[in-house]
Parts: sequence; C-alpha cells; structure tokens
Amino acid sequence: MQPTDSGAASANPSWVAVDMGALIHQCDAELAQHDAMLDRLTSGVAALEAEKQAVRSARQQVVLTREEALRVQEMLHAAARAGAALRSGQREDGSSFKVAPDPDECEGADGCADEAPDGSDAAATPADVGSPTGKVSPAFGASNLGPRGMQAMRIINSEPTLQWTGKLLAVRLEGPEAEADGKAHNRARTLMDHLAKKQLVAKTYSDDGRRCYFVATAAAEAA
Repeated sequence: MQPTDSGAASANPSWVAVDMGALIHQCDAELAQHDAMLDRLTSGVAALEAEKQAVRSARQQVVLTREEALRVQEMLHAAARAGAALRSGQREDGSSFKVAPDPDECEGADGCADEAPDGSDAAATPADVGSPTGKVSPAFGASNLGPRGMQAMRIINSEPTLQWTGKLLAVRLEGPEAEADGKAHNRARTLMDHLAKKQLVAKTYSDDGRRCYFVATAAAEAA
C-alpha cells in the first residue's frame, strides 16, 4: 500500500533508503564532474609551469649575455682610456714617437688646416680666442684654424669651464651618432691637441693622470 501523505512517506524507512540512494548517485555524478575539471586544471597548471620555466631559463640566458657584453664593453673602454693616456703622455714628454693623423681627419681643407705652421699665429693672443663669449678673433680666420677648428673653438668657448674630452667634442661636432664612434673621438682629440699647441685651449689631467681634458684658455688662466 502506498503512503497517503508526505509525512508518512518520509517516515517509511524503505522510502528514505531509496531517496538516500538517489542522493548518493547525484553526489557521485557531481564528484565525477568536479574531478574531471580538477584534472583539466591540473594539466593546465602543469603546462603553464613548464612554459614559465622555459621563459625563466631564456631570461637567465639573456641576463648572462648582457653581463658578458657589459664586461667586454668596460674592458674596451678601459683599453681606449689607457691608450689615450699613453698617447697623450708620449706627445707631452717630447718623445720621438708620433701618432700618424687619422685619414678621416684630413678630408678636405677642414681637417688638416691646423698642421700647417702659420707665422700669423703670434698676431693674436690666446685671450682673443679663449673669450667666454664664444667669439673667435678675426686674426684667427679660416685660413689659420680651418672651418673645423673655428667650429670647435666656438663650441668650446660656449662653455669655457667645461672639461672637454674627445668624445664630448665629437658629439657636438658630428652629432649623436659620433658617441659610439672611436674614430670620431680620436679626430676630435687630435683637433684639440692642435688647438692646445696654438695655446687656444689648455690641456689638464685627472688626479690619477690617466685621463686628459681640455678647457678654454681663458677659463684655465682664471682658475
């Protein structure tokens, strides 16, 4: 006989057992779904971890390569500084060793105008060209310094107290691309050596004597 109401059905142990069996079956189905989802997520996480590890390894390799590049760059810079200091020292102490001028420095009339001796150099004093105004005395025309030398003096005299290096002057003369151009640095340094011989700029050295700088003559005399 069927129960006549819900209260009676819930009180019947056989009906409760059937209901619990259905609930257990429903839970089993939901657990299977959750387990399958967890398996998929676990597989996805494992794939992501593997990808992350590959990226970490690649990044570490780039870090090592960058560190090695920085080390080589610093070695090259140190060698360049040592070479510049050695050359400056040999030229200052009157050694018979002479560095051949860079061919690029002698392109046209600009580069080598400073090489030719000119008796009219004595007609103008260093103060004329070393003026903080950045103007060059008419006595030092293009026939004496050359256009490149005149341009260099205007640049140096525009900031007379600045310690000029070959690299810094090269960038001002030839543009930003000259910053990494060692030949451009050498050309500018050679040009400043010529100007120093004419007493238009003064050469100074760092405390350790390994680096040399150039300043406008007027600024050097004021110091």
